[in-house]
Amino acid sequence: MGTGEFRRRYERRSYQSDVIFSLKGYAFGGMLKDISMGGAFVLTLSVNQVQKGDVITISIPFTSGKKNVKRRAKVLWTSGDGFAVEFL
Repeated sequence: MGTGEFRRRYERRSYQSDVIFSLKGYAFGGMLKDISMGGAFVLTLSVNQVQKGDVITISIPFTSGKKNVKRRAKVLWTSGDGFAVEFL
């Protein structure tokens, strides 16, 4: 791997779905942009509430919309419109 290259362990897939994530006892809304077995990117207006290194709980609906899965995740980085997480 050369300078500037990054190889992902898992393939990302587009997965646009509303999600709820919680941090320090507060719940926030967002939308998944993409997801993989290892992590996800969350678009949210509440991006200013999270920081690199925070551990959140995220509720992700199944494609059927009838159930969801809750996962703990660590914030890897933030941008102006969202943040990336790695599932724990």
